[in-house]
Amino acid sequence: MKVPSHFFKVRLNTESEADTAIMSKNNPDLFDQFARLEWLLHRYHQHNHRHIGPMGDIHRGQGRILALLNQRPEISQKELSELLAIRSQSLGELLGKLERSGYITRTPSPNDRRSMDIRLTEAGKEVSAHLDHTEQELDTKALFGCLNEQEQTTLGEYLGRLISVLEQQFGDKPETNPQDFFRRPEAGD
Repeated sequence: MKVPSHFFKVRLNTESEADTAIMSKNNPDLFDQFARLEWLLHRYHQHNHRHIGPMGDIHRGQGRILALLNQRPEISQKELSELLAIRSQSLGELLGKLERSGYITRTPSPNDRRSMDIRLTEAGKEVSAHLDHTEQELDTKALFGCLNEQEQTTLGEYLGRLISVLEQQFGDKPETNPQDFFRRPEAGD
């Protein structure tokens, strides 16, 4: 299925439409390169963390929850959902997996019986203590080692500008409804 091009149209406020048209005419494959890079980075990350398991990534899924619980040993499910910007249903599934694995406990809050408090078990504390940034820092050095320091700085500046434009247009919070991503833009969007 080919995705309609209007899904990818982003107008930069700092350039005129003519400049944007020239940029896309001269570099028609920039978006394709970014899409390919995103896919390869995902594969790179999976390959380098496969031996750690689902909790090896402190930026995603179960690993993200354990890393946060390592910093805040007790938190309500609602607070955790808000901090992680995750729907409560999705969080509930991840917490269920962690609970079945024996890494967390969920107990009704003494202050509000409708609320659940999340705590690390001893096994969860042991696993979360081993989640550190050292391995991910090594991954970063290996990945960006093909660029010298100046090239890394320049790339960081370019990416920062792109991120800034997209955050201005869409905000820096995840979509509250993933289906909104697939809707056709309305006039004035």
